[in-house]
Amino acid sequence: MLNIQPIKDEFGAEIGGVDLSQPVSAETYQKIDDAFSRYGVLVFRDQDLTPAQLSDFSKHFGPLHVHHLAENTYSDHPEVRVLSNVKKKGRYIGQYRGGHYWHADLIFCELIGRATILHGVECPPEGGDTLVCDMRGAFEAMPQDMKDKLDGKVAHHDHAYRYNILYPERPPLTPEQAAKVPPVDHPMVCFHPQSGRKSILLTVPTIRTLGDLNEEDTETLMKEVEAFCTQPQFVYAHKWRKGDVVMWDNLCTMHSATPFDEKYDRIINRTQTVYEVRPQAA
Repeated sequence: MLNIQPIKDEFGAEIGGVDLSQPVSAETYQKIDDAFSRYGVLVFRDQDLTPAQLSDFSKHFGPLHVHHLAENTYSDHPEVRVLSNVKKKGRYIGQYRGGHYWHADLIFCELIGRATILHGVECPPEGGDTLVCDMRGAFEAMPQDMKDKLDGKVAHHDHAYRYNILYPERPPLTPEQAAKVPPVDHPMVCFHPQSGRKSILLTVPTIRTLGDLNEEDTETLMKEVEAFCTQPQFVYAHKWRKGDVVMWDNLCTMHSATPFDEKYDRIINRTQTVYEVRPQAA
């Protein structure tokens, strides 16, 4: 029987009583999806999944996305990316040191990410936590003067804007890669379509301008908003165990990776689904 245990009141829940490697009924999927809409982050423990099984589970939460920089995937499942510090024949088997800053996945695309789903294949015994913050709860707790600076404003997102600063160890984006993700505008504050609650769409490095603000003033305000939203009361820190499946909704969360001792192997399989419509302004 499906068991749902909230983690932090209305933010995050641990789901028990389901084996994701086996066929799951439509009723169970609906209960999981309802919990996902309510809590924004779901955790499933002790799951032994092949890439195909992870993909099959993921497709129930929206169209599967193949990343525009789709390196380190399984040849028969390009929608499943590998995140890892492990090397074979001198090369990393997965994407190395990605996402060590607060962000929402695919916020720089026309159709932003819905579910990001990670499966812990190998996990360090310490470190390597994933931090996820509650952007609905943060907006609701935000001082009115800060809300007024965001609500009704349009953010101009540009994936290439600070890419080289974020990833100095990677080759610069080629013109062809950059062209696949042209700049896009999204509302700074949107309605979460399932819960009806307002949420903030924030990734500081991709927001070039907000409303009529110039780039410098935009960055200053965005950093202030990020600092507010990432206070401990809004953050869930997931401490990984082998077999964990963790998923979050990018329309109402931000997340960040954290470092770990490189003497330990870490292998995470990752899928991404997208919303089928653009975010709607609040």
